[in-house]
Amino acid sequence: MKSYFLPKAFDLDINDNYCSDYQVGSSQTSTHWHSGAEIIFIIKGSADILFNNAWHKLKDNSMLFVPPGQLHCCRCNDSTTEKIVMGFTDKCLGKSGIGLSLPPEVNNYCILYDLKKTPIPKLLQKFDSHCKNNDFYNEELLAKSTLLQIYAFMITYWDSFGLNINERSHNKISYALYEYIENHYMEEISPYSVAKEFNMSYSALAKKMQETGNTSFTKTVNHVRVEHAKKLLAVTDKNITEIGFECGFATTSYFIKNFRLLTGMTPKAYRQLVKPTK
Repeated sequence: MKSYFLPKAFDLDINDNYCSDYQVGSSQTSTHWHSGAEIIFIIKGSADILFNNAWHKLKDNSMLFVPPGQLHCCRCNDSTTEKIVMGFTDKCLGKSGIGLSLPPEVNNYCILYDLKKTPIPKLLQKFDSHCKNNDFYNEELLAKSTLLQIYAFMITYWDSFGLNINERSHNKISYALYEYIENHYMEEISPYSVAKEFNMSYSALAKKMQETGNTSFTKTVNHVRVEHAKKLLAVTDKNITEIGFECGFATTSYFIKNFRLLTGMTPKAYRQLVKPTK
């Protein structure tokens, strides 16, 4: 499956680890995702944003933070809309261990409104300016420094909702478990086989799964499978049964049940949301 790094707007002579683009006017992207993170900040005007299974209206001084791998789409129908779209990879965050291994709950707190009185507008404009001049070493340092300030703002914001990003990211075992599931979600995997793979007991595995913010191993696996199913629904014409089997669900009914449980809608309804018929 194709995994996009950054949107076409960033197909410029830029640093591969981060980039920024100041955009004016109406525009529309297809539903897509990136291996890095992205920020869409509306300076003036408005945009319709698809994220976290719903459409949202962003206006002046509003922002969407898109975690890696998350489906999204941006539509601007106003020719006077001004926005900054920036992207960055985990490498830009240094060796602090923060990383981009964000819990699924973060998706509920990625849209921020009325940021005029916060440091974000000026930081994003500074970042965009530094990116335009990154031929100079000092500008590259300033760009990364500004990026870290922006990400620190997000961590503080998420922390206010009880999401401890630092603790999760430093737990290397939990991250390794999640990464293993990401690589084997399409197979028949059980908590016993995974526990054996990591040389731990079933009870120890269950405890680690709870540390990721999920209640069980099965819920974690189903979450990963549904996330991949959402991408297939958005960018392919495969039928529901094919997608369910490809993502590791044993039956179509079990796929639909879990998809509805995690998104609040059926796979068919989700496809209509993200891929409307022309």
